[in-house]
Amino acid sequence: MTNSLLTLVFISPFIFAVLLANLAEQNKNLHVLQYVYLLLLNSFLFIAGLSSLGVGLLPKSIVSSSVGAAYQGINWPLMGIELMAGTGLAMLLLLPRVRQLATHLFDIDGQSVVHATALSLTATALGLNLFQMNLNSVLLTPQGQQMIQKAGGETYLDILIFPLLTLLVTALFGVGWLTRRSWSDVVQRLGWTSPTLQQLALGVGVVVVLLGLSFGTDWVWGRVDPVSRNQVGGVSNALLGNFSGVSGAFAIGITAAIGEESFFRGAYLPRMGIFMSALLFASFHVQYFLSLATLLVFIIGLILGVLRVRTTLAVCIMVHFLYNFASVLLGP
Repeated sequence: MTNSLLTLVFISPFIFAVLLANLAEQNKNLHVLQYVYLLLLNSFLFIAGLSSLGVGLLPKSIVSSSVGAAYQGINWPLMGIELMAGTGLAMLLLLPRVRQLATHLFDIDGQSVVHATALSLTATALGLNLFQMNLNSVLLTPQGQQMIQKAGGETYLDILIFPLLTLLVTALFGVGWLTRRSWSDVVQRLGWTSPTLQQLALGVGVVVVLLGLSFGTDWVWGRVDPVSRNQVGGVSNALLGNFSGVSGAFAIGITAAIGEESFFRGAYLPRMGIFMSALLFASFHVQYFLSLATLLVFIIGLILGVLRVRTTLAVCIMVHFLYNFASVLLGP
């Protein structure tokens, strides 16, 4: 319950930014308010990154007494630089000239408040996720393993909140639900349209390919760097230890499939493209750190992106669900 509430508290300012952007798209009087809000949000996180940089300059004894012995081995300066780089870029992207340059890379309108928000928050999220990946490295230590065991791992409420609820609501608000578009227009914009039998058959074939790619990556990883593979796999298994059997596989499959596909391939990809959607998708899987597993998620994101362009979001949801469902059942 605590993890779920913390997730909601942490993500709420970003969901609000997406909602406010859509309101501002309809009301020019809110333009300044939206840009000021994004500036303040990123400034706060930039200062947090600066603080992390400062922590890295402190003696280890002070770090240990302040944040705990388990965190003294973390690369605080690198984390600070990553967060400052992401949020600094996010603030630069609020400048009209910089946004105009971005229109040459992405299918966006440089004058749109919604598109400006998407650009800015993309940089923010990448910086934050890199920060979180490095912070999570504490979980690879014995103390970190004890922390996971004490917390009890992820619960059904945790995955209901994230990825399902938060990403789904963000996707809906992002495309203008309750502000700029009717429900039927939202459905059309996200790609929630009925697939054909041929598209469903293609989706089943993609699932087989993804599972082969997954087990192949795991096999190579186990031979190239078995220590890293066992460490990352151990953390993932500990976090998801409450999900086993058909019910656990279904829960993991359906929450991730609906939430992540609606956001990354439904709302985000049509504007930001296949590559950026896959990159952002991979960065959100902070439990894999910077590892071969993260690279695998990025490749899966690329494949799902191509599938989204050639079929419908419903096919992507089906593929994501079946892949996660089979992965939980077939492997630890």
